[in-house]
Amino acid sequence: MTPLRSFDELSPGQRFVFGQFALSQAEIIAYAEKFDPQPFHTDPEAAKAAPLFGGLVASGLHTMGACFGLILGSGIFREVSLGGSEITTKWPAPLRPDEAVAVESIVESLKPSRSRPEMGVAIFRHIGTRVSDQRVVIEMTATHFLKR
Repeated sequence: MTPLRSFDELSPGQRFVFGQFALSQAEIIAYAEKFDPQPFHTDPEAAKAAPLFGGLVASGLHTMGACFGLILGSGIFREVSLGGSEITTKWPAPLRPDEAVAVESIVESLKPSRSRPEMGVAIFRHIGTRVSDQRVVIEMTATHFLKR
């Protein structure tokens, strides 16, 4: 993917496609044991009794990290990123081991900074969609500060 060189290259509604990822059972368990130790993330047998999931599912935080790994790993923001300030996240469907997730981002809004003319504020909606059934497994609305 060609890196952005300026906030000013963006327009509302612009879409970026970043590819796919899948998390193996071993990856889900290893992540959860360290960062989100709940039985429905760490123990396949105990997870079968989980009333909401009925089986092992990835931590939402792990799913978020995998999405951002694809987005940032693409290099799109390498030359312009100044960080961010907020991410509102929804997990409308669970992610199970080895399910492919397609990741895309949509520019929701753009606002040049009044106090810092060398930067702009971009709001992106980052979406992870399970490939097998097109169900969204994560949706994040994120504020990015970008160089102009």
